[in-house]
Amino acid sequence: MIKSQILIIDDDADFCYTLSEQLSDKGFKTETSLSMDTVFQKLNQSIFDLVLLDLGLPGENGVEILQEIKSTFPSIEVVILTGQNDTKQAVECMRLGAADYILKPYLIDELLLVFKRVLEHKELVLKNEILEKRSEQKFQSRIIGQSEQVTKLLSLSEKIAASESNLLIEGETGTGKELIAEFIHRNSQRANKPFVVINCASLPDQLIESELFGYEKGSFTDAKTSKQGLAEIANGGTLFLDEIGEMSLAIQPKLLRFLENGEFRRIGGLTTLHSDVRIIGATNRNLLEEAEKKNFRNDLLFRINVITLIIPPLRDRRDDIILLAEHFIKQKSPIRSPKSLSKDAINALVNYKFPGNVRELEHIIERAIIFSDSNIIHSANLYLPNINASQNNSDLKDRPDAGSNNSLSIEDLERQHILNVLDANGWEQNKSATVLGISLKTLYNKIKKFNLKQN
Repeated sequence: MIKSQILIIDDDADFCYTLSEQLSDKGFKTETSLSMDTVFQKLNQSIFDLVLLDLGLPGENGVEILQEIKSTFPSIEVVILTGQNDTKQAVECMRLGAADYILKPYLIDELLLVFKRVLEHKELVLKNEILEKRSEQKFQSRIIGQSEQVTKLLSLSEKIAASESNLLIEGETGTGKELIAEFIHRNSQRANKPFVVINCASLPDQLIESELFGYEKGSFTDAKTSKQGLAEIANGGTLFLDEIGEMSLAIQPKLLRFLENGEFRRIGGLTTLHSDVRIIGATNRNLLEEAEKKNFRNDLLFRINVITLIIPPLRDRRDDIILLAEHFIKQKSPIRSPKSLSKDAINALVNYKFPGNVRELEHIIERAIIFSDSNIIHSANLYLPNINASQNNSDLKDRPDAGSNNSLSIEDLERQHILNVLDANGWEQNKSATVLGISLKTLYNKIKKFNLKQN
């Protein structure tokens, strides 16, 4: 596992050597700097968790050094070590961001307790940052399903979790690719390190690079401080690249370099940094076909899909539909006594094709809870396209893609479903994307793919 890395800044070579040995024995990785000449060079070359700073460096103002370190590397914790018992100076250091203030001489056990507390606080802050970057949609705490497909999927996922290989998860939109990725992370050797998510479909190129690799102070107008990227924050853990097939060809070479050796540069930076992460990519596209069309790099694809895991669509695991529906009813009901499904609603759900998969089922149930007037949810409350089309769209049978669901391909069903939702929402694409459970960009692509037009 990844060891915490500490930079010791002190002009006493014997002290640095002794402390390095003591910390190494306790499982830390250490580097030392005897003067300010090498401090920022080392900080730029490696990712440190903590700096131990002696305020009494000859010819240097220790408080100013602290201020410069925290300004340039705000995520690095700094513990002050000094031989002067100066209360005013201690208060000033804490105000400038020092994590603690220790007087010489010290006991190694006391120093280790301080390091433990500071590093635990740092990890907690990082976890909070990660949670803020996560999608607004709350993540399910467990995978719902008891079908043979889900049982096999979880069994295979546990085996994959034991490896360190990069992974590509393939599956239609809404099948739960992020949930499986987190399951794999939580069952891996990296479970106590960050699980960091970035959605490649929702960000423009410049923002993806900034989010992935961070930027240096002054690299652009609003860069008032340096910022860690998600690749750096995920050090020791797992980086989940959702909708990786949407990543542009301009960003793919930079990701490829990172995948090859873990090296990257922040925007505006000249120093090469290193982060040890496991990459899990997810896509609803066929990346082999995208590579043949020159939309995705072959070398990047080969780096990602060392292992490929395919998530089955909900229509192929019908034994889980009602189990999932009841879970969402309990989760989303605003009262203690949740509503229940009628027999006709159960029958309708089991026979529906679910082109939007589990995410679509979740939205269907949420909508049904709102529109049902009693404690029973009936099929009419579900507003399923194949049920309500005949009731609300008398012209549907004149469309070329209409007809018996049994005679339609999955692609035809998807096209028909998207068109129904767009028509039902007056072609308001933001609202339609929400109902479908897909991103606005994905909806644009579907409209273009199926050549959909408003009547």
